[in-house]
Amino acid sequence: MRRHSRRAPQLHGWHVPSNVLAVDEPAKVRLLTDRDLAYSDLVPGLQLSRAITHAGTTQLGGGYMRFETDAEFPDWTLKYDEVVFVQSGELEVVSNSRTAKAGAGEAILIPKGAKVTYRGRAGTVGFFVLWPFDWDKKPAGA
Repeated sequence: MRRHSRRAPQLHGWHVPSNVLAVDEPAKVRLLTDRDLAYSDLVPGLQLSRAITHAGTTQLGGGYMRFETDAEFPDWTLKYDEVVFVQSGELEVVSNSRTAKAGAGEAILIPKGAKVTYRGRAGTVGFFVLWPFDWDKKPAGA
C-alpha cells in the first residue's frame, strides 16, 4: 500500500508547506483540517491557508480563510468558480451592489467572472473550494 508523501511544491506563487499531504494514488479519500497549516496574510486581518493543491488528485483548489480582525478584500474578479462554507462567524460577499451574507453552517456560491468584495468579522473561519485550481495558468477568456 502506498503512503502519503510529504512535499513542498509551489502553487501559483504560494508556497505549500511540507505539512500539506500530497496523495500518491488517484481516488484517495482525505481528511482536511487546518491544524498545522501555515497561513499567509491576504490583506491585513484576513489570512489564507491552502489545503487542496495541485499535489492532490483533483482539479479543485481550496483551503481555509480566517479573519483575525474585521477585514475586507475588495474588488476581486474571480477567474474560477468558488464556494465558501462558513464554519464560524459571519461572511459577506458583495457583488453588483448585492450582498450574500452567510453565518456558521451556510455557504456562498460565487460564479466565475463575478467582481466581489469579501467582508468578514473578527473570528470568522471558512473553507473555500475553487475550480479549476490552475485558474492563473489559463489563457484570458478560457
